[in-house]
Amino acid sequence: MLIIGLLFEWLWCLSDLVVKPRMLSYDKGFHREAACKKFDLSAYEKARKKSFTIISDFGYPISCEILEPLQRESRWNSGSFSLAVLCHGFGCAKYHSLKYAEIFLELGLSVLIYDHRNHGLSGKAYTSMGYYERYDLKKVLDWCYLQYGENCRIVTHGESMGAATVLLHLGIDSRVKCAIADCAYSDLKQELRHQLKQYYHLPCLLIPIESGLTYLRAGFWYREISPMSVMRDIETPVMFIHGKRDNLVPANMSKLMYSLKKDKKAIYLVAGARHGECVCKNRAGYKMRVENFLKKYL
Repeated sequence: MLIIGLLFEWLWCLSDLVVKPRMLSYDKGFHREAACKKFDLSAYEKARKKSFTIISDFGYPISCEILEPLQRESRWNSGSFSLAVLCHGFGCAKYHSLKYAEIFLELGLSVLIYDHRNHGLSGKAYTSMGYYERYDLKKVLDWCYLQYGENCRIVTHGESMGAATVLLHLGIDSRVKCAIADCAYSDLKQELRHQLKQYYHLPCLLIPIESGLTYLRAGFWYREISPMSVMRDIETPVMFIHGKRDNLVPANMSKLMYSLKKDKKAIYLVAGARHGECVCKNRAGYKMRVENFLKKYL
């Protein structure tokens, strides 16, 4: 019985790595990002911005912030409101999206950033790697269309888990004009196999057990989180971005999803970039390719 109890405790801890990510407090994380110059703190402090809360369909608050550009560009289709909605990655918070927000603001778009469930200042609920997060993104978009009208033109952008959320959301909501997925995993089970082998040296046979335990705790199976499964059916234009030296989420995952999508697609692979480093390694190239993609589809 002792051995069984110890095994269950160990499996529970492994499940925690997925549903209860460790993270810094919001203030500490914000100041660490600023100290590392991931974003321009002085520009952020001067920006016109508004914080607000949306209640998710699951009852918890979603902490949001909208930032306005210094000069709004009319080139994104005059007569309608253009907005970028940004989704941060696993274990981070909305301040982690500010390095991307700067680019969209420079291009003349308004930007909405928000904290995923169980992250930052949003309410506590198990992290689901995109499964429930896609419905929260839909809720955020509901607010946008209610606020700015049905003619509002929205691009969604995500990093890592946020990118997977952006892609999964396309499977339930076709309203966005285009989407950008930066270092997204194509399938959670394949990603966990990669991580178990690469970082933990554990057998992959643990994944079905962990999936069952996670389902009992949080209500989702790992097999249900597969962005690549929606690629063949969606009409929304998608741009995939990935670092060629990404060891956490292999670049082949974005290459696979790019190959599965029939049309209205683009891909940008950044030499020398590890996980989440693409915009830092080549900001000018990143901005140019995002701008070209938006000119074509937004």
